[in-house]
Amino acid sequence: MGIEIVKADRKLAETYATHIPGLVHATGPKSYNYIFKGRQPLYDTFINAAWKAPSNFFSHEQATLAFENDAFLGVLISHDGAEHYRLKDGVWPIAQELAGKGGIVESDIVALAERAEIASFMNPYVPKDCSYILVVSVPETARGRGAGRALIEREIDRARERGFSRVHLDVMSDNPAVGLYAAMGFEPMAETVTPIPCRKHGLAMELRMMLRL
Repeated sequence: MGIEIVKADRKLAETYATHIPGLVHATGPKSYNYIFKGRQPLYDTFINAAWKAPSNFFSHEQATLAFENDAFLGVLISHDGAEHYRLKDGVWPIAQELAGKGGIVESDIVALAERAEIASFMNPYVPKDCSYILVVSVPETARGRGAGRALIEREIDRARERGFSRVHLDVMSDNPAVGLYAAMGFEPMAETVTPIPCRKHGLAMELRMMLRL
């Protein structure tokens, strides 16, 4: 039996929720450490809440999961370009609801929002007429088995079904996944350096990569 790609539902979201913060973090560790100021409990709490909630960047509603012989192999989170900024805005009510829980205070959320705004300058505009991949991540123990490629291929199929001619994604230039994206036909369209995160905090340049369908 080969790799199976499954659309996430509420049951699957609950079952694999503990995997998601680590997998999302692995796509840009320095970036998330900058935004969350290295506070792993705050990061984990936020991503877990966003994953389980509807209508936001990190929601399971936009996710597909990869399995092989019932073993979990990875996740892809994507959305239509027209939904990008609405879903982005959807994360802040979730963040605000964390204030007062588990030692998280209002000032933590304010600082989080400020750093996220600065980091957002690394990402070029997302057009409405494309599919946008936010997260592709495979556990280290499952790499090399084709799960990342299978997840992206399913997303390419979804983009074609939606009538899009392009798939966009952003990736840190030091992420080894850049090689996979390039091998699948994605090309760098922009190279972005933002002074505060990159020059003061050591983040790598970010690439906007695009695949023409």
